[in-house]
Amino acid sequence: MASHAHEHAELTKGGAHPHHVLTQPMIIRVAGALFALMAITIIAAIYMPEPYKGYTVPMQVLALAIAIVKGGLVVWYYMGVRFGTRLIKIFAFGGFIWFFTLFVMLCDYTTRPYEPVKGWEKVSSSALPRSTAKEPD
Repeated sequence: MASHAHEHAELTKGGAHPHHVLTQPMIIRVAGALFALMAITIIAAIYMPEPYKGYTVPMQVLALAIAIVKGGLVVWYYMGVRFGTRLIKIFAFGGFIWFFTLFVMLCDYTTRPYEPVKGWEKVSSSALPRSTAKEPD
């Protein structure tokens, strides 16, 4: 019985775990990492090597990778997912997967008109009807 009471000693009146507060050194380290990643993004944009100056794809990939890391830092530390339960971590990760899936589907949907192969339809394809009147056969 005593061990059971000891397990719940850290619970508050409502039965919830107390609020986790980041220490000031941790906040400063995470903020420093965010500023460093921002500086890396800016420096990479300014000092991109000459063979890649004309191509935007490497810069976009680098900037997107850095943005994902920065977003992960903010969610993990500042939004408290690090101190959350396993269920919170699963839903946070699942939310990112869901957002990425929707982003890929949106990219596919918006680039459909740029397909190089002509389709079998007589009119250009679109999700929205061009007119409500029926065409004569």
